[in-house]
Amino acid sequence: MGHAVAAGETAAGEPYVVIGVPGESLGTATKAGMAFYLRGKINASVHQDKTDVPGAAETNDGFGTSVAADANHIAVGAPNEDIGGDAASGNLAVFSHTLHADGPPKPLFGLDQDLDSISGGAEAGDEFGKSLSLTEYRPSGATAATDSILAIGSPGEDLAVGDAPNPDAGRVILFRVTAAGAGSQLAELKQGTADDDVSGSAESGDRMGETVTAINTAPRSVSTTATMKLTVGVPGEAVGSVARAGAVHTFSLLGTPGANDRWLEAGDGDGIPGAPGADQAVGSSVHFTGTSLHVGMPNGPSTYGALHALPLSNVTAGGMVAAVTTYQPGTGGLPAAGSRFGYAAR
Repeated sequence: MGHAVAAGETAAGEPYVVIGVPGESLGTATKAGMAFYLRGKINASVHQDKTDVPGAAETNDGFGTSVAADANHIAVGAPNEDIGGDAASGNLAVFSHTLHADGPPKPLFGLDQDLDSISGGAEAGDEFGKSLSLTEYRPSGATAATDSILAIGSPGEDLAVGDAPNPDAGRVILFRVTAAGAGSQLAELKQGTADDDVSGSAESGDRMGETVTAINTAPRSVSTTATMKLTVGVPGEAVGSVARAGAVHTFSLLGTPGANDRWLEAGDGDGIPGAPGADQAVGSSVHFTGTSLHVGMPNGPSTYGALHALPLSNVTAGGMVAAVTTYQPGTGGLPAAGSRFGYAAR
């Protein structure tokens, strides 16, 4: 319980919490998974045995491995879901904050890679929905940010480059959810996409999309490429000859993916201190706030781990590099003890 957590306020200003419990058993289906939704006096559970929730509760689905929410919508991922016989292909369910007749949030639709609304196809081990992030979106002509953009990580996706299959290269899907509860794909993000001018190259084990974090920095204004930001973790990325050093790839949630992307790795001068190290897995912990991108480095080079707060200018394409704030045990009043500091940040 608590493997994934999301919190915020609804459009009506009510605080809520969504808690993922991916190991929960439902009847004889062990680790089928569920999530709790808490708001005021509401204490409801959602899972795949509930009315109208997409999918079916099955052993090891892991529903609740990932959760995301904003003022308009909620998403819950089941990355181990079997789709058409493809084990761990993955799916997710999208909900409204409006309550269903029997109590929990109202299901709107489900997504998996065998649907016409999603590019690609369901394959074993894709882990579609392993990471999720939602943020409010105000389209041109709208009076408020009543829509959402959902970022969906699929780190197990195999991407062929020439004759190389590149297992677990990974990708991310951007999906718009309207106020009416409909949805449509906006973009597919993957490394080395010539048509979209995305930097990097898809390689085996990159696991692009292991983590995602999205933010609207001006939710009361019409959304633009500058205000709608996304960061994607690529923790398996090799930097030069350094295996699994990891990296962070930033985008706009709008427009052509490669037009506003920026690549960040340790020691590149853009704000992630230190030199690349084997198995540092930079990108395994990322989270936006209104002023910073927080990048965790629990695997070093600091003895106890560290968390770096990068100003938004550092992670925006063409932005200036400003001073980075670093939190780590042994400095700033934090005790010099423990391990893997920065493993998660919210």
